[in-house]
Amino acid sequence: MRKLNILKAILDFFWFFTIIGAVGSVIFLLFYLFGSIVDIPIKIKGQEITTYTFLSKTIVFVNVVGSYLFLYSIYLLRKVVGLFQKREIFNEEVVRSFSLIGQLIIISSLISNVSLFIYKIVEKGQVYLTLDLGSYDSFLISISLGLFFMVISTIFKIATNLKKENDLTI
Repeated sequence: MRKLNILKAILDFFWFFTIIGAVGSVIFLLFYLFGSIVDIPIKIKGQEITTYTFLSKTIVFVNVVGSYLFLYSIYLLRKVVGLFQKREIFNEEVVRSFSLIGQLIIISSLISNVSLFIYKIVEKGQVYLTLDLGSYDSFLISISLGLFFMVISTIFKIATNLKKENDLTI
């Protein structure tokens, strides 16, 4: 149970500071999209976006949306850990949350990587793929993590059904 409390504390800490950053990113995004004053380079996953075109604005907007999808997955994970603390382990909400967390992580990763790939092709005229195998921000790790949560969802669904059947047995 101690590990669960530590996990919850870390997620809460991350959540608190990410919400502060999320509010700041909305303010910055509004200035970036609709103002002409903000003309500073932005770096997303190591890719510097220096132009101030419609495409670059779209790329920044899409990546912020992807970040908010990832942030929602962290919110759901906090919710699941809270249910675990209440000893509500095998219920439908946990199954749905794990599945949605996996889907959101995959979608968020696809959004950011595909949009940056398009930016490199159109704006920079470069076509190349990078594999960040040793990084936590790796595309392959993100997809694997999303699939892992979806597998966990399936396992919990099976366990929930077995628990229901067991509860019906006298």
